[in-house]
Amino acid sequence: MKAVFVVDGADGKKTLRVGDAPAPEPGPNDLLVAVRAAGLNRADLQRRQQHFASAGGAYIAGLEAAGEVIGMGSAVAGFAIGDRVMAMVNGGYAEQVIVDHRLALRVPARCNWIDAAALPTLFLTAHDALVTNGRLRAGENVLIHAASSGVGLAALQLARFFGAGMILGTSGSSAKLARLRELGLDVGIDHTQSDIAQAAQAATGEAGVHVVLDNVGRGTLAASMQVTALGGRIVSIGRMGGSKDEIDLDRLAFRRLHLIGVTFRTRTLEDKIAVGQAFLRDCGSALESGALRPVIDRTYPLDEALAAQERMRANAHLGKIVLQT
Repeated sequence: MKAVFVVDGADGKKTLRVGDAPAPEPGPNDLLVAVRAAGLNRADLQRRQQHFASAGGAYIAGLEAAGEVIGMGSAVAGFAIGDRVMAMVNGGYAEQVIVDHRLALRVPARCNWIDAAALPTLFLTAHDALVTNGRLRAGENVLIHAASSGVGLAALQLARFFGAGMILGTSGSSAKLARLRELGLDVGIDHTQSDIAQAAQAATGEAGVHVVLDNVGRGTLAASMQVTALGGRIVSIGRMGGSKDEIDLDRLAFRRLHLIGVTFRTRTLEDKIAVGQAFLRDCGSALESGALRPVIDRTYPLDEALAAQERMRANAHLGKIVLQT
């Protein structure tokens, strides 16, 4: 089968190479899936397989995919040949991939392959952060750091879907913020031009926000704590800006804030199953009706995976970049 490998380049840095690989063999609990589309994620740019699992040497890239079941292990229950599934995976940039059937999500009938490949990582991450851990309630204000990122954009859509009050978002691109306003953002804050805390407090009439979703990390915590209302929740998702920051413990205590960290890397199989089921429970009908669907930036053929990653690396995209097999 055709696959895209992470390999050592001539300059000593990791790069991508298209090549042939043996078809994967499903274990007892696995589905063998013919990949129709695979989503790109910023973690792919690190070009190491330590985000969800570790492996040595060259390996097939890609952390999510959607496709048709073409085989299965002896312990699989509830699935049949021909079923359409989507999932977080290892090795999604390929014509075939294996998925533990307990983590596979059924593709909604009205969902095409491109949309399906764009859902598992971003939307499950955003839902888990905003709804499960952020405990968003209808009418509450939300601030999303890096709202134009993949998870940020999914969180924006989910916040609107779940009836958030005012939705604020930060970005370093005024052009992207303008586009996000068309997608439901109420207040865009260009962090290169404005003080985030001052702008957010002014926009909310000093009421602040109830939930902060932080996709950035370093440099955002002080502003998040300044703008969060009493008893508010700050959910740390990503660390694109760095993993170290300073915390004002007095403010944390006086405002009775909740600082919550989320990741998939340390979750058990049972935890991951629960995340997927919670998302489908809350959003399955909206996916079926088309009321909720991912924003797609651009698609590329599998052979052009490197070009697709370079578009993401340049931050030229807004929405999901998807590979088609």
